[in-house]
Amino acid sequence: MKTFLAAIVFVGLAVILLGVNIFFFRKPFPNGEISTNPEMRKRGIKCVKQEELERLARSKGKKLCGGDGSAACASCKLFSCE
Repeated sequence: MKTFLAAIVFVGLAVILLGVNIFFFRKPFPNGEISTNPEMRKRGIKCVKQEELERLARSKGKKLCGGDGSAACASCKLFSCE
C-alpha cells in the first residue's frame, strides 16, 4: 500500500512540475502542428499530407500550391486562403 501511495504522489508531482508554465504562468501550449508551426515552416519541414499532394501534383503536371491564395490553393486545401 505504501508503494501505491508513493507512486500516486510521484505521478501527481510530475504532472504539476511538467505543467508549471501552463498552469501557473498561462503560457500557451506549444504548437505541434507541422503545417502551422512557424519554426517548422522556416526550416522547410512539411507534413506528410502536403508532401504527398505536392508529389502527386508534380506527377500530374499541375501547379503546386504555395499557400499564396492562388487558384491551386482552392483544390489542395492545405492552406487557408483568406
